[in-house]
Amino acid sequence: MPFAEVRSREIFPSPAPLSMATITESPRLLHISGQVSQDINGNTVGPGDIEKQTSQVIEHINTLVNEQGGTLADICKITIFLTARDHLPTVMEVRRRYFKQPYPATSAVIVAGLANAEWMIEIEALAALK
Repeated sequence: MPFAEVRSREIFPSPAPLSMATITESPRLLHISGQVSQDINGNTVGPGDIEKQTSQVIEHINTLVNEQGGTLADICKITIFLTARDHLPTVMEVRRRYFKQPYPATSAVIVAGLANAEWMIEIEALAALK
């Protein structure tokens, strides 16, 4: 894990699984475009099921980082795009299954929609690789 968590006593500590910030000196950064819930044939995985979609998206991120010699522990920043605020607790629960402390720095944005109407979540990520 070539990054460290940064916290400040001057900022409220969120109970969500995230770091306020992360710092890295890694020379290799893997920029992962927004991943969506699709299978290898382009079919939506888990239509209407935010838990399944979130798991599928994180599995895609895991695959991409693994293929470059890293793990999910190397993910230092993620941005989550959700189509409904009500999905946030489930997304946080799924994230806790995949990510351990120090958690990636995280932003979550509620959007009107994604490129496919069946998609409920999209996540982009940044990995600091050794």
